[in-house]
Amino acid sequence: SGWKFTAVGEAHIRFGLGAIRGVGSSAVNSILGAREADGPFTAMFEFLERVDLRALNKRAVEALITAGALDSFGYRSQLLAGLDTAYSEISARKAEEEAGQASLFGTGDAAIEVKDPGLPNIPGWSEQERLKREKEALGFFISGHPLDRFADVVRAFDSVNTANLKEHLGRPLELACVVTKVQRQISRRDNSEWGKITVEDFHGTASVLAFKDNWQKYKETLQQDAVVLLSGKVSGRERDEEDPPIFLDDALLLEGVPNSGQLALQIEFQVGAKLDDNVFARAKEVLVARPGTAPVELRLGTDNGAGSPVFRSRTLKADPTHETIEALQEMFGKARVRLVRVSVRVADERSGSDPLAY
Repeated sequence: SGWKFTAVGEAHIRFGLGAIRGVGSSAVNSILGAREADGPFTAMFEFLERVDLRALNKRAVEALITAGALDSFGYRSQLLAGLDTAYSEISARKAEEEAGQASLFGTGDAAIEVKDPGLPNIPGWSEQERLKREKEALGFFISGHPLDRFADVVRAFDSVNTANLKEHLGRPLELACVVTKVQRQISRRDNSEWGKITVEDFHGTASVLAFKDNWQKYKETLQQDAVVLLSGKVSGRERDEEDPPIFLDDALLLEGVPNSGQLALQIEFQVGAKLDDNVFARAKEVLVARPGTAPVELRLGTDNGAGSPVFRSRTLKADPTHETIEALQEMFGKARVRLVRVSVRVADERSGSDPLAY
């Protein structure tokens, strides 16, 4: 990496170190100069030895670690835990060298052998902790997104997102997102407390307004970094047309959505498709072995159009985990198994034979 973002081939972008909060141009120049002079860095201790620590203070190194710029040296948790000792030792040795008391290169009267103490043997951060710290260092997520682990659920609610709110003015919505900022507000009209929340999904950000009763009801759910499913209405006010906020009605932690009764596990297959004679029997074994709260549906057709007939099992309900979905995708294909929002209309479409014992 350099100071600025740079293109690597046609499909990749190398991140610019200058975008990391707390890392200035002198720090980046010191890193780039040392790398150009003696080649790539191989470990944190060696990195700290080779750069100019007068230009790269410890807080800047912490920012590099939490942003992921030093991931090739070890877990971010290890690097941060070992930083104090390594930085203090190398800073002291460099100060002694400059004072003529010792030499890191063995030319003084009391040369001190430089030895890398290694990194603490501790586990890496959880994905949630890693992304939280990464966002603090960069202002955005880069190695992943808090919604990634809920991808199957997010896909079921992806018809409305932060990028297309202007197409849904005045209409209800459900939005899977992560809370990135919470501001407590006081109403001038009646002195009541309400909340202004900034949320983010895979497409961008949006403002959510939670007034009085809804704020009191959901403020414990709408905490910083919470991953949630919001229900509400997109503002239809003329003054909000360019950047419409969402008026909150309901908030639920996304981890609770799969078993909330809102989602069904749907298998789609094309009429006339050649399937293994035992595929439905094996699918039923998978579903019976993973009982849960999600209705099981079959959709007939070649697309996801509203006209495709859907049949819902009268007896089967499954645990809608990613493992269950993957097991079924191995049988029917990745694009043919998904979580969908439960539709009341499906109940009237059950007829005919019953491959999953409907």
